[in-house]
Amino acid sequence: MSATDTSARLVSGLRPTGHLQLGHYQAVIRRWTELQYHHDAYFLVADWNALAVSGHTPHEIEQYSWAMVIDCLACGVNPKLATLFIQSWVPELTDIHMILGSVTPKAWLERLPSYREMVAGLGEQQGASFAMLGAPLMQAADILALRGEVVPAGPEQRAHVEFTREVARRFNHRYGRDAGFEEQAERAIARLGKKSGRLYRDWLTAYQEEGDLDAFERARGLLAEQDKLNRHQQERLLGYLEGGGRRILGEPEHWQSETPSLLGMELKASGGGRDEAIFLRSNRREIEACIRDMPTDPARVRRSDPGDPERCPLWSLHQSFTPDADLQWASSGCREASIGCLECKGCLIEHIDTTLAPIRERAEELEGNHGKVRTLMTEGAERARDTVRDTLDELRRVIGLTYR
Repeated sequence: MSATDTSARLVSGLRPTGHLQLGHYQAVIRRWTELQYHHDAYFLVADWNALAVSGHTPHEIEQYSWAMVIDCLACGVNPKLATLFIQSWVPELTDIHMILGSVTPKAWLERLPSYREMVAGLGEQQGASFAMLGAPLMQAADILALRGEVVPAGPEQRAHVEFTREVARRFNHRYGRDAGFEEQAERAIARLGKKSGRLYRDWLTAYQEEGDLDAFERARGLLAEQDKLNRHQQERLLGYLEGGGRRILGEPEHWQSETPSLLGMELKASGGGRDEAIFLRSNRREIEACIRDMPTDPARVRRSDPGDPERCPLWSLHQSFTPDADLQWASSGCREASIGCLECKGCLIEHIDTTLAPIRERAEELEGNHGKVRTLMTEGAERARDTVRDTLDELRRVIGLTYR
């Protein structure tokens, strides 16, 4: 599945553990605004995950969640194109988290790099909580509950997407082979029609007996194009093709972003205070204060010393926010020492402020219209609940907890 596959359902989220910074915009939010035009996209504000992994004061996560929603809307996330919602407003997600927890070994969670990093960041007197251990599974539950097919994320999330796939496989293995599985699969093949049914059987044999991966992909493509089968029949035949049970839960793919990380944003002016980073609502004065104090290429001790933009911590910011003509001016000026670092920074400040100015203006308008924002989130949560309820009903049915 490629990034141009517009039929793919996409799931992505952010934890509201603080105010969104410039790096969030470049690596995540800006990409959301592009992907929403090409995919069935679900974007969530993961407040339960924030509660699980961060120290917090009362009401802090709620405040950050509202701020994140407003920032996303101000940046151009369109609720008419994508489903934007707050995680805790979809209570069925916690039900699915519980169900998946029943098949997920504790050791799987403990081995994840994200969990180990969280534990390493705790003080000596503070142990990991149950919620912290379960936070990666909660993320997996979000993806699987929403039937996510692709997860756009950086390379640091690859292990987590693979973990999500493992959870889906384990659940499918345990509950996918219900009574009469083969008979129901054969009836589904009959619904394909004579020609398509014959092709499916030929490719099924080629894959299962000869390991022909091309046959496997052709059979998958055939099923995806069928309008004679409902979703459950398609998943049953996918499971039959793979030699296991019906695929109750799909296995999402990881799409790695090609966006460069903003190395400059890892460098604060002095400490960890809010005023020492560039946030989406930072004004020009705050942007200038942060950029002016950031280090540059250490080779440029004097203005007359030539430098190398690739060694400058601010170069990734230039690549993200400076137009090509000014980018070339900055690059050649640094290498030839025809401009100083302050001139280069001035150019960068101008372009970052140009990017953030309309975002600040739209955010200010939305802050003054809380009723509209709440309505948008209510509508987004209801759309997400429609999808998640279907998944929950299916999971309860296969594990035998329908109570009818």
